[in-house]
Amino acid sequence: MSDHLTIQNLTFQFESQSEPLFQNLNLHFSKGWTGIVGKNGSGKSTLAKLIVGEIIPTQGLVLGNDSICTISQGTEMSEEELSYFLYDDSKESGFWKSLLEIKIQSVEEYEFLSFGEKRRILLAIALSKNVDVLLLDEPTNHLDSKSTQIIRDAILHYQGIGILISHDRSLLDEVTTSCVFLEKNFISKRPGNYSAGKIQMIREAEERIHDWEIARTERKKLDAELKRRREEASLSHKHRSKKGLDLHDHDGRQKKNLARVTGKDGQAGRLKNQIERRTEHSKLKEKQIWGKLPEKENLGILWKGVSSKRNTLFMFDDEFISLDILSFSLSFHLEILPDSKIAITGPNGAGKSTILRYLVKTFQEKGIPYLYLPQEFSKNELAALLEEFQNLPDETKAKVLSRIHRLGSDPKRFSESKALSPGEGKKLFLALHLENSPEVLLLDEPTNHLDLQSLEALETSLTGLGSALVLVSHDRRFVETLAKEEWCLENLSLVQKHLDRI
Repeated sequence: MSDHLTIQNLTFQFESQSEPLFQNLNLHFSKGWTGIVGKNGSGKSTLAKLIVGEIIPTQGLVLGNDSICTISQGTEMSEEELSYFLYDDSKESGFWKSLLEIKIQSVEEYEFLSFGEKRRILLAIALSKNVDVLLLDEPTNHLDSKSTQIIRDAILHYQGIGILISHDRSLLDEVTTSCVFLEKNFISKRPGNYSAGKIQMIREAEERIHDWEIARTERKKLDAELKRRREEASLSHKHRSKKGLDLHDHDGRQKKNLARVTGKDGQAGRLKNQIERRTEHSKLKEKQIWGKLPEKENLGILWKGVSSKRNTLFMFDDEFISLDILSFSLSFHLEILPDSKIAITGPNGAGKSTILRYLVKTFQEKGIPYLYLPQEFSKNELAALLEEFQNLPDETKAKVLSRIHRLGSDPKRFSESKALSPGEGKKLFLALHLENSPEVLLLDEPTNHLDLQSLEALETSLTGLGSALVLVSHDRRFVETLAKEEWCLENLSLVQKHLDRI
């Protein structure tokens, strides 16, 4: 089994981009788990594809990736691979099936599983292959607390080189021994888990700001000195110049010649040239440090959701509600008021998304203005979103880019990119529909795929929402910050809880 994976002098640039995404990148991965963290669009998934060999770098090498397996953010797999795993009765396969609590017996059952249950099967298949390098991209997205713990336990049993791309702070802190931080124009690998690396990152950022301030002060001093030297050199030049002297003024010309021979007056020009070189070097140093300074961003968007004039947006007062193949008993009357803030919670596969889609259909039939953010966008849907954005008038496009920036992404990525990441797709969808003035927002796992900075920006934006809000989320902090009421799915029963926030 390989002990190391190395990235050497790697540069990569998309054809549609004006600057490289990575330039002269050097990283080293050893056994144990290394986290890769950064904003949406910072290049995490692209780096994963370069490591796996799915895309080829513009220059540089990736060594030690001959035996590698990756799990991306989707759940696609072939029936052949699933069938082979389910009917494999080896000790290795059995261990991972047991640890990840895989219970299905046939390929046909797979399509009826929740997203989180499918992710556990994908991880079990990857772990059973016993590869040298395992790369996981957001493994705990869409998982309830129980499934998340199952994933953590399984990851910790892996003995090879593990690379974990995640925005899950708890997972990163529990399993990683080092983290790669992708910042603007600055990529570094730091020892320790995410929290330890974040502390070091903040300290380094403060040091870079301090270095920049020193460089700026030095450059300003040199600018002032250069201005003085130029004035002296100009006077010296006039002193040595014969321009304007009478041709018969032999004494005057002799004095000018003597000044040139002795070089006393020429020294001012030489000193000026020295200061010019020092000033140029100082400016270059200041520019280099400036390029690595932490970004200052004004995050958060203003929703144009309006409080409905209706007394009630939704009411259901039967004892049971039947949706598709699911039926739930109700311990309370379902009611959504114009100012309701409701979180639908429960384990994977309980039916949370089913209830949300039912509400969407109901609002659609009643003609109530709503905005629905689905849990996932397909590749085709992401492509359609990008095309919709690209076809906007320039003025509207500028407004959308401003909203995207305030949700924590680089607007340049959306102008140059040919494909969107799942997190970028969510931000673009919200930015495109921000002025629809819905009376109710319905959000299915809105924090999935969002980096921590973007998550906090969205959370802040929704705090002042004037319309009704219904959200599905496993992020407990997000739920408790925004919701006043919780509809909890427990054993095919819907239970109401009120969240009292101080």
